[in-house]
Amino acid sequence: MSTSTAEAPSTLPAGPFRRFAALVYDLMLLVSVLFLGTVVLLPFSGGEAITPQDSGAWEYLYRSWIAVLALGFFGVSWTRRGQTLGMMSWKIRVQREDGSRLGWMDSLKRLGIGGAVVITAVTGLWLLRSQGAAWAWIAGCALLVPVVVNYAWMWRDAGRRTLQDRLSRCRVVRLHD
Repeated sequence: MSTSTAEAPSTLPAGPFRRFAALVYDLMLLVSVLFLGTVVLLPFSGGEAITPQDSGAWEYLYRSWIAVLALGFFGVSWTRRGQTLGMMSWKIRVQREDGSRLGWMDSLKRLGIGGAVVITAVTGLWLLRSQGAAWAWIAGCALLVPVVVNYAWMWRDAGRRTLQDRLSRCRVVRLHD
């Protein structure tokens, strides 16, 4: 099916509560997918954890595998229906600005931007846990700024889009009940 086919586009933007609830639901599902993807690889590592100290180049293949699984989870959902299971539960959909479904490049861009924001936030939280060093606390707070700005932008934007939505030229809309 073509990604340019429009499906009765909704213009009602999804609110922050629905978006956050769908994200939490999807993250639980993604963790399950990544867990199963890791279980598939355990026979190749002798049942041991895949770590840089013990696995060498195998670690980079594992990280690539995890990235492919994450892209597959979101990409298949977004390109086929515009919704992940979490988004279906909360009756929201991601679509291009013109109302059509996302293509694979749109999904990759959206996931890349979202992934960068999440990795930055996780790094910031990790630094905030550091004991004693003032620079770590300052850096941790600074690394949390992108996630705050990303979602705070929703309150500024007339279409309730985050910076991630704007940069990927998408919007998350609420479906009719």
